[in-house]
Amino acid sequence: MNGSTLRRIRRLKADHAHTIAEYERRKKEWEESLPSLAVDHLLRIIAVFQYGDPRIDEPLALANRRALSKLGDVEAFALKRIRGILKREPPAGDIKSKISARVRQMPDWLLDLCDARISMNVLGIKAPPLPNGASELEQSKSDREAWPFLPHGVLVPRRKREPSFLDEMSFEELLLYPYIRRMPEEQRTRHEQRFLGEMHARGPMPRFDSMTESNQQEHAIHSPDDGADEPAKGN
Repeated sequence: MNGSTLRRIRRLKADHAHTIAEYERRKKEWEESLPSLAVDHLLRIIAVFQYGDPRIDEPLALANRRALSKLGDVEAFALKRIRGILKREPPAGDIKSKISARVRQMPDWLLDLCDARISMNVLGIKAPPLPNGASELEQSKSDREAWPFLPHGVLVPRRKREPSFLDEMSFEELLLYPYIRRMPEEQRTRHEQRFLGEMHARGPMPRFDSMTESNQQEHAIHSPDDGADEPAKGN
């Protein structure tokens, strides 16, 4: 990276020092809240697993609706009830071990769909090994940022990711590239134009998935659920 690019990066960092400091403050708050978020996330999965009869070929939103109908309809009440059930179970002590035992009873596809391993990692719970063929399915685009809440859809066939020039960038280049890319072309310096050219010469442009959820899945999520009035299982 040439000197002009390095100076621009330093200037960017200096100009946005307040923004960076605010980001660091919020990042610290987020990290401190992670254990609590992880526990609630796994409790949501336990609720839908035990009371929602989740199925791999059905949007999880339907199973979640069935679970809530048996636990009080309101998610906050459902989580409190699940937490109470686990605490009352022997042996007395840390609820984390009881959560771990329940999670280990779940099928791999449900763990993958719900990103359960993220929460298990936060809490120091050993996750089961990834099964063979785990790379063949993935979350739909709309569900990839659901954590710490539950996804709504199903696992879909994984799209093959094609390599791009982004894979070859350094951290500094990744920081600078979107900033220069958004600038109007007439405002770019010769060095900035050359920088973009050098990046693009490294490989093909990335392809972005613009697919949306199918109309069938959307219809299924909002359709009445015939099993919503089933009697609740015993505690």
